[in-house]
Amino acid sequence: MSTIKQSLITLILLSNRRKELLFLLKKEPRDIDTIKELLKVDSGSIQPHIKKMKDAGLITEKNKTYNLSDIGEMLAENLQPLLNTAEVFEENTEYWKSHDLSSIPYFLLERIEEIGHFELLEPDAEHLAETPKILLENMLNSKEIMTFVSYSHPEAPFIYSELAERGTEVTLCITQNVAERLFSSYREETEKLFRVNNSKIFILRTPTTIPSIIVTDRFLAFKLFEKNGKLRDQIILCFGEKALCWGKDLFLHCIETAEPLFEKDFLQIMKLNR
Repeated sequence: MSTIKQSLITLILLSNRRKELLFLLKKEPRDIDTIKELLKVDSGSIQPHIKKMKDAGLITEKNKTYNLSDIGEMLAENLQPLLNTAEVFEENTEYWKSHDLSSIPYFLLERIEEIGHFELLEPDAEHLAETPKILLENMLNSKEIMTFVSYSHPEAPFIYSELAERGTEVTLCITQNVAERLFSSYREETEKLFRVNNSKIFILRTPTTIPSIIVTDRFLAFKLFEKNGKLRDQIILCFGEKALCWGKDLFLHCIETAEPLFEKDFLQIMKLNR
């Protein structure tokens, strides 16, 4: 990295005021009065920052209106995703430090800023077997739900059979061990899933490093393994259009090698288990 590029990055990153000014002018050119009003500053506090950014070639001035230069435009365009990514990790640094991010494909890690603000759901010891209320409410109010899961949850078969009977478009991808548990212990609920046309079931017969992902028209929720390989009942819950798009791409990645599971497969497994 050149000395010039380092000085530009330092110039912006070491001052919140200059970052604000950079992104303010990225939206459109502004005169000094508008800048002062929007940033809630006076001339004495903002003019030194404007001068430094003009001297660095990031800002131009014409007819008392300030605009970003071509260099300023490019810097603002590339800096925003970096800052957004930092905000995602800063929101709960301990979580990200302790969990295995390698299970997320690189092309999605590069876009992880898209998940934006998130809630970390972690039930207490007395409610470990229960689906968090906020998650359940949003699931039941979703019109479409896509789920990939590699472990069994005692409430899941009842929730998904209810969703399917309500008319929710359900796409469920399960691993081999989950399928065997579902068919052997929750046959009635499994039959309901196969009975309706709005339910599609897939099976993944190869190993996976993603515990679960749920993405609907309302939210994204997913779990990651810890770096030691353990799975804690911690769920990242996100809302927002970009988060949903990111989640759909992760879901599609998880089911790339999955196969459709039909009722005849279910009936065959039931016969074998009798």
